Amino acid sequence: MDVMRGFLLHFRRIFLLLSLALPLHAAEEDFSTEVLDALNKQLDSAETSLQQAGESFIRLDELTATASALEQRAQACITQFEQKQAQTKQAIDSLGEARPDEDAEVKSKRKELETHQQQAEKALSQCRLISLRAITVLDDARQARQSILKQQLFASGNTLVDNLYGVLLEPGRWKSETTALINTLTTPLVDWRRLLMALAYAIAGLVAGLFWSVRKRRQYRQQAPPIHATSPTLAAVWRSLLRVMPYVLFAGLAALSLHFSPAGAPAIKQFMLTLLLFSLSYGILHSLLRTTSKVEGIIPVVDQKTVGKLHFWTRILLFTTMLGVMLHSPLLDSVNPATSGPSSVAGLLRMICGSLIGFALARLIWLMSDHFLFIQRLRLHLVVALTLLTAVASLWLGYRNFATFLFAGVFGTLFLLLGAWLLLRIPAEIFDGLDEGRAAWQQRLRAQLGLKQAQFVPGLIWLRLANTLVVGGGLLILLLRLWGMPEQNFTLMLNKLANGIEIAGFTLEPLRIISGLLVIALLVSLTHVFKKHFSESWLRRTSLSRGAREASTTIAGYLGILLAILLGLSVAGIHFENMAIIAGALSVGIGFGLQNIVNNFVSGLILLFERPIRRGDWIKVGNAEGYVREISIRSTTIQTFDRSDIIVPNSEIISGQLTNMMLNDNFGRIIIPIGVAYGSDTERVMSILREVANNHPAVLKERSDMKINVFFRGFGDNALNFELRCFIRDVESKLGVTSDLNLAIDKAFRQQGIEVPFPQRTVHLVKEDPVHPVKPAQTPVKPDELG
Repeated sequence: MDVMRGFLLHFRRIFLLLSLALPLHAAEEDFSTEVLDALNKQLDSAETSLQQAGESFIRLDELTATASALEQRAQACITQFEQKQAQTKQAIDSLGEARPDEDAEVKSKRKELETHQQQAEKALSQCRLISLRAITVLDDARQARQSILKQQLFASGNTLVDNLYGVLLEPGRWKSETTALINTLTTPLVDWRRLLMALAYAIAGLVAGLFWSVRKRRQYRQQAPPIHATSPTLAAVWRSLLRVMPYVLFAGLAALSLHFSPAGAPAIKQFMLTLLLFSLSYGILHSLLRTTSKVEGIIPVVDQKTVGKLHFWTRILLFTTMLGVMLHSPLLDSVNPATSGPSSVAGLLRMICGSLIGFALARLIWLMSDHFLFIQRLRLHLVVALTLLTAVASLWLGYRNFATFLFAGVFGTLFLLLGAWLLLRIPAEIFDGLDEGRAAWQQRLRAQLGLKQAQFVPGLIWLRLANTLVVGGGLLILLLRLWGMPEQNFTLMLNKLANGIEIAGFTLEPLRIISGLLVIALLVSLTHVFKKHFSESWLRRTSLSRGAREASTTIAGYLGILLAILLGLSVAGIHFENMAIIAGALSVGIGFGLQNIVNNFVSGLILLFERPIRRGDWIKVGNAEGYVREISIRSTTIQTFDRSDIIVPNSEIISGQLTNMMLNDNFGRIIIPIGVAYGSDTERVMSILREVANNHPAVLKERSDMKINVFFRGFGDNALNFELRCFIRDVESKLGVTSDLNLAIDKAFRQQGIEVPFPQRTVHLVKEDPVHPVKPAQTPVKPDELG
């Protein structure tokens, strides 16, 4: 089978088109008359070559690339002369209307400008004609290629019935064709010197791979690979690739040598490339399905029966694909000695190999669908089985090229999906490790960034997004090309990706947008590093207060993020002269729907500059009371005493009443009311209360404006009411100091015999006289209520 050849040929064309479709940005070209004449001559040559191209895909691809480049230059020419025409018209309009009595110098300038305008119009017409001719060549080349591709793809050959008839029912044919087939396979046109050189490279790679594989596997038996903490998937893939590393180096070096020094036998090179791809795929899948693997979304294979089935069908697929590569040689298409036509024996062998390849691959995908969850979610095993069944049926019906196209598409799609899954999974594990600090280097990086234990790495979301866009976009492009997207459309798509897509006068450049996301991610992370060093190294050497340092650090962080966004937008290709439209739209949005958000934003700036509250302050806002944990640009987080968080919009703090227990200092006042029994010595009570407060170390005694005061507040229903008022050094210890003072007061009162009364009530019971019972009082009736 020529499955692998078709698969590799697709990728060779893809990279050729990538090199043609992604040119370097050069300086603006000056489209003079000589340049336009040269473009017309190139188009004449392209039109002549198109008529002589015949059925050569290579020449058609070259013509497509040439016409596409000419069309791009024609579009650049049109843009250039349209700008010149607009500038000239603006200059003519600035001179005003022509008058008979105008100055001679003005007349001369007007005539010169009109001549330039005519020349620009003439050149613009030539550029448009060149663009039209280039588009016509592109369309003709596309149609010719599609027609040839359709003819070749659905070209009919011998069916299964024809091959069986020639082998079984025509006497002596299978013997002669078998003999001719063996002679063709055993007498290849080979450059033995180059083949031996490729074999030497392969053996050297095999020996080096064996030595390195054995050495590393012994090392990893004692300790896990260092990359295991960074990415378990990458570590598992790496350890399994060590098992197949000798085969990978053997096949890879041999294929590389045969590529640069062809030995005259393409089947040998295809054989080595097939072995290389199978070795890589086997190593990756083995690492993901082994019992020690702990990869999210994959269920390891534990059942030995399933392991045996997987190994059996893998060997069938490998051996039949190798045999199909050997039988792919075009020399086998005409080994019939009698007619020099297609060989029934070769055709029958190809059909057998193709059928076994299709059934083996379908069975493998079906078995792996129980372990790869994304295969079940996408119903990929059903799609693959149906496609392979169609390919086998086409092969039996004689449509060999169409079957080869389907086989190559399935192989390529599975390989691309596996590679894309790894490119998404491994970076995701690395990013998750950075957020959690799994590996040692990730912990050191988090320490450098000054991140707390549960805090995410700033800017990492942009790296995740950029990685997803790059991998997803690359996968889509390769899949479209793999399944037969025409070169013209493919080249046009790549040009759009490189040069941008025009949408309503705005140029959207995907590559620059991805670069802008990477710049934002990098600069946001650097901003966090700068904030850490700015706060810990520079501001600590100043005389600023703690609140001022925190406000300066916060403002510096916001300025850094703003700068990162502006630079990212600039790298993404967004021109700031067009920001007036966006600002106008934002002003309308602010006027209608963003009032509260802008109000909170401005209030956050006021909080940062005025600093009525700081991180760690004990405040009261409405019904919320607790410590300030975070002051952001939109809201403030207050942690209550029961460890719950309250998010308060900044506008409520600015516009409402705010109580800050620790604004200027941490001093706080304690008021303890207490009652004693009637008859107690009031002066002694006041002396005891003052003495208790003086004996507590947390009570302020040295400041004249914060004295200890004891007041006799009045005569209560059941007690004489006193009140102790004093100030403490740290308001955060208010409850503890209050408790200590209450205990000390109770102890002192007990020692001095001073009683703290409890509420008393006197109840008088009236005994009823049975002779003259007390009648209940009656409400007199008014005369007007009698009716």
